[in-house]
Amino acid sequence: MNEHKTRISSKGQIVIPKEIRERYGFEKGVEVVIKPVSETKLIIERVPRLSELFGVFKEAKMTEVLFKERERESKIEEERFRELSEGF
Repeated sequence: MNEHKTRISSKGQIVIPKEIRERYGFEKGVEVVIKPVSETKLIIERVPRLSELFGVFKEAKMTEVLFKERERESKIEEERFRELSEGF
């Protein structure tokens, strides 16, 4: 892959060239992690989509575990919200 040059905008934004976005799945709304490596080098990683993770966990039955954990977390959040709402 060829090197690409881009500039940082006045708002601190950079444009990832189309060729790179398409090749590595950097679509609108995709989350990325930026990791500093040195004073002049950063690594930009695309956060895997849930569907990609579920594919990896499918054989290990982790999908079901993740859904149950999220359901448990949602119930806890609902209870906290209810408690806060009752206080006002």
